[in-house]
Amino acid sequence: MPVSLIFVIRPIEATQTPASLGRAAHAAVLRLIDAADPTLAAQIHDDDGPKPLTVSNVIGLEVRHHIAHVHPDRRYRLRVTLLTPALEAIAATWRPDALAPLDLDGLLWRVEQTIINPADDPWTGISTYESLASAVINRSAAPVRWTFEFATPVTFRQRGLNQPLPLPALTFGSLLERWNAFAPIAFPDEVRRFAEECLAVSRFDLRSRSEPTKGGVPQIGAVGRITYAAVNRDRYWLACIDALAQFALFSGIGASTTRGYGQARLLDEGARPAVS
Repeated sequence: MPVSLIFVIRPIEATQTPASLGRAAHAAVLRLIDAADPTLAAQIHDDDGPKPLTVSNVIGLEVRHHIAHVHPDRRYRLRVTLLTPALEAIAATWRPDALAPLDLDGLLWRVEQTIINPADDPWTGISTYESLASAVINRSAAPVRWTFEFATPVTFRQRGLNQPLPLPALTFGSLLERWNAFAPIAFPDEVRRFAEECLAVSRFDLRSRSEPTKGGVPQIGAVGRITYAAVNRDRYWLACIDALAQFALFSGIGASTTRGYGQARLLDEGARPAVS
């Protein structure tokens, strides 16, 4: 059962901190998992394949010259998504009154609230793989157009290089890889080929953004919005694409999603006409 939640957090003291806290946030979430299930935490840490979670950078930082100034009179946010039932069960115990302060690079942050209702924040929610794949399962109508918002840089590893342009095959190939790693309903690899051959970029408003990696080397990705449109109206493949598009809220897109990259969601703009 995929889950997307937000911790509302507050620093214990006013200080300066690196602007990029995604790696520290990921480590803090792993410590929360380790407290409940050390074996699972070690497996997530050591596994080289797709990770069953994403973690954002701290949201709401005021950044200047790669340094953020944080204040205890302000509240910030940290977004976490979880892709397996075991992690969902652990997250159900993450009540603010039961959580110790999160240690992000030596700075402690109190967890004041947990948001999971999309009515309170559109970047949160809870679903099931069966619900996301309902059009596939029920052979019902599927949209022919999908608009994504990339809130943080999306980038892909391709032949040893970073590719910051979210071409259809890269976007849906990334989603397909994570879906098949964790969903009980697998989609055929031909979904990737359908995305490459039968989806077109119909509109985009993207800009590049550079974020430092662990070694300080900048990594470039794209932020903004992009719309993909189908030029082939095959109902089955459209349903697969639509399930993956909805899954983006939980899985993220592209590389480095465990440290803040690829935070993405499907937008409902009334521009997803269905085909039966």
